[in-house]
Amino acid sequence: MRVPTVDSGMAGLADAALRVWSPIRQFLADLTITRVLALGSTLVLISSYSLVLRDIVDAVGDPSLLWPVVVVPLLAATGLARVLRVKVALTLATLLLVGGLTLYIFSLPHDPQFLAIVDSNVELLTGQSILRIEQADIWALVVAPTPVFVTWYLALRRWYSAAVLVGGSLLFYLVLTGDAGTTVTVLGVVAGAATVGFGDFDSRSGSVDATEHVAAILAVMVIAPLVVTVVPGGAASPVTFLGGGGSSTLEGNVVDSDTQFEIQGAIEQSPRVRFSVEANRAEYWRTGSFDRYTGDGWIRSEGKTAYGGERLATPPGRSVSLRQRVTVESDLRVLPAAWRPMEVGEGVADQVVVTDASGLQIDGRLRSGEQYTVRSAVPSGRGTDLADADREYPAHIERRYTQLPESTPARVTRRTERITQDADNPYEQAAIIEEYLKTNREYSLDIERPDGDIADAFLFEMESGYCTYYATTMVTMLRSQGVPARLAVGYTSGQQVAEDRYVVRGLNSHSWVEVYFPDVGWVQFDPTPVGPRQQAEQRALDQARENNVSNVDTPDTEDGDFTPPEVETEEVDEETTAQNQTIQNLTTFPEQQTDIESDGFQRPDLPPRDQLALGAIAVVGAVAGLRRSGLPTRLRRSVRVRFQRRSGPRRDIEKAHERLLVVLEREHRPRRTGEPIRAYLDAIDAGRDARRVAEIREQARYANVVTPDRADEAVELVDRIQEKHAPGSLMGGHFR
Repeated sequence: MRVPTVDSGMAGLADAALRVWSPIRQFLADLTITRVLALGSTLVLISSYSLVLRDIVDAVGDPSLLWPVVVVPLLAATGLARVLRVKVALTLATLLLVGGLTLYIFSLPHDPQFLAIVDSNVELLTGQSILRIEQADIWALVVAPTPVFVTWYLALRRWYSAAVLVGGSLLFYLVLTGDAGTTVTVLGVVAGAATVGFGDFDSRSGSVDATEHVAAILAVMVIAPLVVTVVPGGAASPVTFLGGGGSSTLEGNVVDSDTQFEIQGAIEQSPRVRFSVEANRAEYWRTGSFDRYTGDGWIRSEGKTAYGGERLATPPGRSVSLRQRVTVESDLRVLPAAWRPMEVGEGVADQVVVTDASGLQIDGRLRSGEQYTVRSAVPSGRGTDLADADREYPAHIERRYTQLPESTPARVTRRTERITQDADNPYEQAAIIEEYLKTNREYSLDIERPDGDIADAFLFEMESGYCTYYATTMVTMLRSQGVPARLAVGYTSGQQVAEDRYVVRGLNSHSWVEVYFPDVGWVQFDPTPVGPRQQAEQRALDQARENNVSNVDTPDTEDGDFTPPEVETEEVDEETTAQNQTIQNLTTFPEQQTDIESDGFQRPDLPPRDQLALGAIAVVGAVAGLRRSGLPTRLRRSVRVRFQRRSGPRRDIEKAHERLLVVLEREHRPRRTGEPIRAYLDAIDAGRDARRVAEIREQARYANVVTPDRADEAVELVDRIQEKHAPGSLMGGHFR
């Protein structure tokens, strides 16, 4: 038996290394500038939708898991592009996608139903975020490898258009779901156009003209999303590019949001009356809640079922029954009711759906004049009940309502721990955070939306905000401590116009916080300062009345607020009094040290970086487009034809001859390369004046016959030809 030697082993390693190196060497040898640009643009396209998928994973999972499922397919495609046939590669990619989606389906916590999954994916195409679905992070992780592999594989095979089709399809899907923002969408579109353009040059050697052509295409693709709506009301709706734009109302941003809303900057209030409520006590009229925080907004991931008329579950703790009769004053797409609703009257019961978070929604619209009744079990647990609640949260509650994006800055947790260091239980933590936000931030609707995480910005960088900022920050702070909390939206009680009647306007739209306590249920907290909020509402109402805005009052509201009769103060037990005193002692905050230092320099307000980038692309592309159109050249030549600046006789003759050729080219045809001037003039049957100019130029160049008189004659002849060449003066194609 032959024993392997060291030399034979080294030879085997050398052969293996050669087999690996040969395709790499061939790939490097094939690289040209245009191919590098085409492949680089492909990577940018892949990065665009990978960034969106990363944000999805970041919101509910660990985003570091995404990079292996992107990098590994890239490496695999690089190694297999030269040895794997296209049909085989696409078959493997299809199997990979099917296998991934199968894995996702079986990862769901309940028995998967095929029709329900298909239905949810159809809903996604109508602007519903992927974050609404269960296990959204797993969905992103199993979907990502296939388009990454196929896009890169096809680009390496020089099938650039097909590569863009695959990558662009996923990006387009993410646009339809609303998960791809304007900047990343434009980035992907520009990268796709560049891939096709540079790929085309890769096969036929690039040029400056071709590059300008691509720049013009990019400008069109940047500008197009700004004026074309791909999905009405979705992420691809027209956006304000330069110069700002009008602000929306708080009601439209918060209450009217169906499954998701992005927290905005400056916002307005609507003073118009929406509905009135007959009830024996004032409550917040809740319209929904949001459970999934994305860092810049909220997603409602809850499912829903039709209300069958049955009595709904009541809170596990103490509650008070409250009957409400709601009269719709202007059309509503929501069903306001006090938390927690138990029964809905027969008038609208067939339109009501119940969410798996026990909220009510209306399937359709409530018209002005319609009425409905709701009976609610309003939680009435005292401070002692909440303080005694333990931390044994149900698994589904803890998993769903302690979620935070992985990218949430750690300083949010550190600040919360410092603020609540003396709290003994979640109730004290919630009360302390609520009071901290009320007393350390100003209320204002006129603010600039910050970059990055909203809660982090409001806690560390902003001095003022409105309800969505307060509530979002409180939920984030509580979740950072493992306390289940969610964002609730709806309306405050409104204007009391009788002992049991309240009129609610659009400016009463509001968001607050609900905290979960075992054996008690969801309890309302509101970190927004009441006085400043009510003052802002009153100013908006007074201004609307001064401007005679319609539908801001009812006969009941014109006489002013109702003054309730004096009643005896209800006796409060000693335990509750002691608990309230404890909370009051805990919420005496020391002065907080700022985490942001000012350098004393007031920087000018600049447009956001994404707007500057898009503007630069649009400007460069517009310039390139003008060059490609030939308009600047035509304008320049037109000026040169009409006006000749005099210098010296020889130079004047040459310029006159150049002007002549421009005029003749415009009327007949260009002079061909190498074509003698006399042959050209004969071919187009030029007139005597044109031939005389050519003769003067020929004698000046070859016989050195140059005089001021001859220069004057040449210039005057071309001036006359140009004037006769003006529209309407051309006769039979000849210059006389």
